[in-house]
Amino acid sequence: MNNERRRKLKLAEKGIWLSISAYILLSIGQIAVAELTHSEALRANGFNNLTDILGNIAILIGIRIARIPADDDHVYGHWKIESIASLISSFIMFLVGFEVLRETIMNFIANKNESIDPIGAWAGVISAIIMFFVYLYTRQLAKSTQSQALAASSKDNLADAVTSIGTAIAIVAASFNMAWLDHLVALIIGLFIIKTAYEIFRDSVFSLSDGFDESLIDTYKNEIEQLPKIKKVKMIRGRTYGSNIFLDVVVEMSPDLSVFESHEMTEKIEQLLQDKYEVYDTDVHVEPADLPEERHYASRSLELLSKEEKVLNRQKSQELLAENFQFIAENGRIYDKEAYKKLMPRENLALHHYEAQQVSKKTFLLEYRYTDGHSYQVSSIWRRNDNWYCIHRQETEIHD
Repeated sequence: MNNERRRKLKLAEKGIWLSISAYILLSIGQIAVAELTHSEALRANGFNNLTDILGNIAILIGIRIARIPADDDHVYGHWKIESIASLISSFIMFLVGFEVLRETIMNFIANKNESIDPIGAWAGVISAIIMFFVYLYTRQLAKSTQSQALAASSKDNLADAVTSIGTAIAIVAASFNMAWLDHLVALIIGLFIIKTAYEIFRDSVFSLSDGFDESLIDTYKNEIEQLPKIKKVKMIRGRTYGSNIFLDVVVEMSPDLSVFESHEMTEKIEQLLQDKYEVYDTDVHVEPADLPEERHYASRSLELLSKEEKVLNRQKSQELLAENFQFIAENGRIYDKEAYKKLMPRENLALHHYEAQQVSKKTFLLEYRYTDGHSYQVSSIWRRNDNWYCIHRQETEIHD
């Protein structure tokens, strides 16, 4: 999965490069046109695009470093660099946003009102069209690559398209002797830059501080508990490294399961979360579930009853008899596993007076009677070693 994730991050770079190219073109064009048309709103929008260039460069660097394989100093890889790059991008946006606000407020206090050429509105309209098509491309690419950084950049593309439309409207209004509207839109754009910076800062800090969406935890928990043999999900902890999700899961399973069976279920949990929710890495810990003793004995007793019936009727001897199996017949003759397998199968004999006693966690003693012309008392010992095997049987004829 490492190689696949790195391949997707490399593909996500195409969207970042497209955004950078568009922002370079638009920022230069809008700032130049703003100087000619004296539009503060257009100038503010140009500086907004300028911050997007710097922010996307930081994200691009972060994505490239995040693709570096894990090493001795970074055993979980370099995925968090993606979040650090977003954090740096937010600081840049904060600085530029405050500068736009400062300049706008100073011009308003100084009552600096210059005539605005309405042709500047075309710069806003063209910018909006370009950024909307960039948004469509980066949004689709973000979905296919599952890149959170590119998804954030895509949302910024859409916001810039909307802001450019607002700028165009402000320029047209200001050309009709409503210069105050140009100041107002410039102020709104400055606040918008700061708002976007705060959202990126918030999400980056949330990821870097190992914050995680609680709704996802509930979704994972419900999904895991649908799997067979899982009694309960005791705990799930999640954290993100860049766009990758890492989970620590503690589940409770029946203490009667073998190590192999428990391990098999942990692999199924990992595969489920990876295939359905694209969880990058899952560490599963198994703890024994608390089972009522009555239910525990009853369940094991019924399971061994079925197996004992097959052994009694000399069926599936190869699967149910231990290698060191020993059978003592009513006449005192002793049979090993191979000798017992050669005995003729019998009709389905019925068990009665069946009792099961747990001698240890891995050993059960079964006692019962059956009738086959004569009545016999049977004592049978079963022991678990990955699976349950009969290790000893003894039959004694009952004389009335």
